[in-house]
Order: sequence, then C-alpha cells, then structure tokens
Amino acid sequence: MKKIDLLCVIDDDPIYTFLIKRIIDEAEVSLKSIFFKNGREALNYFTEHKDNSEKLPQLVLVDINMPILDGWQFMDGFATLATSFRNNIAVYISSSSTDEDDFQRASETPHVLELIPKPISSERLRELVVKLES
Repeated sequence: MKKIDLLCVIDDDPIYTFLIKRIIDEAEVSLKSIFFKNGREALNYFTEHKDNSEKLPQLVLVDINMPILDGWQFMDGFATLATSFRNNIAVYISSSSTDEDDFQRASETPHVLELIPKPISSERLRELVVKLES
C-alpha cells in the first residue's frame, strides 16, 4: 500500500495521542505525522504553510472537544484557508461523541468528510488513505 507523506492529528488527550501514534505506526500509512494539542496550534501551522503543499498533510484527524480552539472552530478557520491550498486535504472528525447533533453537524460542515468514532482502527485508517488514492 502506498503511504501518504504527512498525516495530521489534532487532539488534546495525551492518552489518545499515544494510542493514535501506535495505530498510525501499525497501519504504516504515512511517512511522517504531526500532532497539535488544539485547533489554534493547528490553524497557525496551516496558515504558516498554506502556500507550501509539501508541508501540508494529505489527511487530518481532528477532535471536537479541545481547549483554546475546538474542532468546530478549527474547521471554520480551515474553511477560510482551504481556497489557498494547492492540494486537497481530507479532513475527518475523530471523536468519542455519540451525540447525533455532532454527526449531523459534521455532515453539514464544509471540508469534513465524515465523523469517525474514536478510537480509529489501523484498518479504518488504511481505508481512509486508500480513499485518497482514488
């Protein structure tokens, strides 16, 4: 299976971050991964590198509930920047939420492909990367 160059995870939970790092390694889907603890850190990174497609990830997994800037607020900022990106970036909400309103909101939020319940499996992660190739 082909690997993507860069995968981005935006999540403030250190236990989940530890787990998702292991899942990414097990799935062998990316050459490199970057991690941010909140939407503000991630948005700053995307803003700084918006003109450099080599620094932008092909796949983003973003949590909903985070301090400083949550997943929805990140997506608002991301939508503003997205028109300046040279490449497509697949964004998935990855959350432990079971609230139907969150699933509905994710389906209506521009640039969000799907809300995926945590924890994401290595198999599911591979499926997301395969979708990028098609």
